[in-house]
Amino acid sequence: MGPQEFTLRFSLRALVLTVLATVVFVSPVFAQGFSVESKSPPSVVGAGPFVSLEGRFSIALPAGTHGFRPLSLDTPAGRLSGDAYNWTMKEGRYTAGFVNGTQSMENAEATATIFGNIRQGMTAWATSKNGKLIGERSVELDKHPGLEVKLEFPEAILWQRFYVVSSRLFQIVLVVSTDQRPYEVEAVKVLDSFKLLSEAEVAAAVKAKESAAEPSPLPQEPVAARDGSDAADDRLRGAVKTVLQESESLSGPAAGNDRKPSSMKYYNQDGNLTKQERYDYKGNLSEITVFGYLDGARVSNSKGIERPYNPPPIVMASPSGAPKPKSDPRYSNKFAFRYDSQKRLLEKTWFHSNGEVQIRYVYKYSGNQREELVYAHDGSLNQRYIVVFDDKGNEIEQTSFETRDGSVRDKYSYTYEFDAKGNWTKRITSKSVTKYNKVSFEPAYAHYRTITYY
Repeated sequence: MGPQEFTLRFSLRALVLTVLATVVFVSPVFAQGFSVESKSPPSVVGAGPFVSLEGRFSIALPAGTHGFRPLSLDTPAGRLSGDAYNWTMKEGRYTAGFVNGTQSMENAEATATIFGNIRQGMTAWATSKNGKLIGERSVELDKHPGLEVKLEFPEAILWQRFYVVSSRLFQIVLVVSTDQRPYEVEAVKVLDSFKLLSEAEVAAAVKAKESAAEPSPLPQEPVAARDGSDAADDRLRGAVKTVLQESESLSGPAAGNDRKPSSMKYYNQDGNLTKQERYDYKGNLSEITVFGYLDGARVSNSKGIERPYNPPPIVMASPSGAPKPKSDPRYSNKFAFRYDSQKRLLEKTWFHSNGEVQIRYVYKYSGNQREELVYAHDGSLNQRYIVVFDDKGNEIEQTSFETRDGSVRDKYSYTYEFDAKGNWTKRITSKSVTKYNKVSFEPAYAHYRTITYY
């Protein structure tokens, strides 16, 4: 057996045994018990489809009433990651999800090994739960191999379907309790609705979702008077046009393997932002903000992109009996700036479109240091930092403090690589750690910037 073949066998075994040993998909559904809740859950009839662009699949379950769990498993073959979604319906409880291996598993020998281990592992697991395997059959999903196992327990029937698609293992779970048996036929139909999405379908859906989140442009003139600019406040040099920032972890199992975009900024020739895109922890676009001017003020408008793995945004209710200020529908936020004689930013205040303060930043300078104070909407101190700069104005150290007692919370140091304009293109963030009564800085994150100029 050659090294490559050994690695393949070892990876497959690690993948399957880890999935089965932890029962990552089944446990949350199984642990809830089997009785139907007194409040009648929704029905799957006519529901969906739920679409996971990240997972590249759809299933006939409601899009808005699911739970989510990120999956992250450390194995001898490396870290396996994926997503799992779950539903509690009138007909049964469902989980649909996937984990990613490190290489393709879709060949006859590999799938035979995987399904053989699944069969053996699930039989042993069912026995430990006072159940038994009562059925199994080969299934297929768009010509990809699959296995269905059916387990019987004293109070429920459990179906599981597994599909191997390249380096990804899909699993769909259905638990039907004794009280839900009259709905069994409808419940099983949902398993048949599981469908893979093509690359073209995913690309089209992503484009449509992101296009719908693009706010309408705001007027770019007349420009509100201001001593500084967004680019200057960001300590950028030269006629910057765009800045794409990416980041990756330098610690933990994913170190050096999870570089993802975090933001994209667009500046006009005056150095002011016209648009900003933010990306979530998976590297997917999560929010688009456009900037402009209205009624002599600097304003912005933002739209978020809903993803099934993110919780809905929190909406703060107004105090009971308090009249709700009227919002201006033309924009989301308004900004006010204050600078010193050296055009250094002293204060930046964000206002909601109803005029209420959202957050306020205050900056105080002393030599090569800057104190940053962040105040919440009610005027309370929310965050406090001390930043140290080098002789070229680059941050080289930051200390954050607890606001309740002033103690040090975290401390970071920064090292850089620069382009010809003097703007950093790579920054290593190291975190202060204490080991054996000694303080040192250990690399934590790497940030990258791709900058274009006018």
